[in-house]
Amino acid sequence: MRIGVLILPSTTWKRAERMWQLADEMGFAHAWTSDHIAWQDLAGQEWYAAVPSLAAAAVGTRRIQIGTLVSSPNFRHPVPFAKEIITLDDVSGGRFVVGLGAGGGGLDANCLGQEEWTPVERAQRFAEFVELTAKLLSAPVTDANGTFYKARRAHITPVDAPPRQIPLAIAATGKRGMALAARLAATWVTNGRSPRHGLVPPVARPDDVATQVRQLASRCEHVGRDPATVRRLLMNVNREPSVLASLGAFRSAVAAYTEAGITDMVVPFPDQPPFNASMTVLEQVAEILPEL
Repeated sequence: MRIGVLILPSTTWKRAERMWQLADEMGFAHAWTSDHIAWQDLAGQEWYAAVPSLAAAAVGTRRIQIGTLVSSPNFRHPVPFAKEIITLDDVSGGRFVVGLGAGGGGLDANCLGQEEWTPVERAQRFAEFVELTAKLLSAPVTDANGTFYKARRAHITPVDAPPRQIPLAIAATGKRGMALAARLAATWVTNGRSPRHGLVPPVARPDDVATQVRQLASRCEHVGRDPATVRRLLMNVNREPSVLASLGAFRSAVAAYTEAGITDMVVPFPDQPPFNASMTVLEQVAEILPEL
């Protein structure tokens, strides 16, 4: 199993830079940040933007993969976002992974003045958002006339050369989202389930995640794709118990989620409210990464 960390954009870059550098130096496979205008759990508190944070992280790190976990249609349009993705991939030397999710309710849902979308419209928008983003990243110039998103001679690739295949990490737990992941994702993402997405923190349980993995495999087989070609990433941000409560708790989680079919697990970087994560335990985890 590959292990990564989640570094929230909830502190000044002077402090955040060392977090990204430590994640790189400690040998973690990937490091991610959240992409919100404001996050429900830290409303009214310090919070910065994902894309410039990732650009700075790309310059300040050497080998670790970096990405958004996740970006959503709540306040993004595929055309300018695709240009940012291409640029982040260049700045990072090809280490960027774009994480995409449908988003949920809360502060991001109406920050542009729109009414909050119904679950049906959110699913439809997400499908079109992912499809167009993938198209924009695979062609030098793109035209599209969708229901929600349009593009007219959108020049995304900055040079006259075949575009690099920038991997997509698609967060999905529903049928339609999993179908998108089965067709287009290098990595499928889950953080468990929430009774009110975007409003109530999600909880991951091995039995529930194992069911989701089987559902993804079914979607892959339906579209003729070998399920083994999709990486399966769990963002393990359970508040209680924390996966970083102890090295024993971490080892137990690795064993349980490996059996459930997870190939990658992301844990919170310490000293970031509202997560309860120990730096001592993270250092112990770093020591056993070669075993994993």
